[in-house]
Amino acid sequence: MFEISMLGMFFTAFWLLAQPASSTGRGEWWVEVDTDSPKRTYYFGPYDSREEASNSSNGYIGDLEKKGAKKISINIKQGRQPTQLKASE
Repeated sequence: MFEISMLGMFFTAFWLLAQPASSTGRGEWWVEVDTDSPKRTYYFGPYDSREEASNSSNGYIGDLEKKGAKKISINIKQGRQPTQLKASE
């Protein structure tokens, strides 16, 4: 009986590790960009990894600076897709 339980645990662990991040409940990675002028929050993604999201953030900063945005801050988050991809206060 112990051998069957160990085999079941092995297959369960293998199945969980083989699933994409979004199907295991961890969620995708998102780049959250806040600007003070104009006062906005943007979300870019989803990405498969924190590294991929981080590498993409420089392009977003450059684009927003060209459009005149001031005081830009970046936050890399993991989770479900935001309900809005652009929000204004």
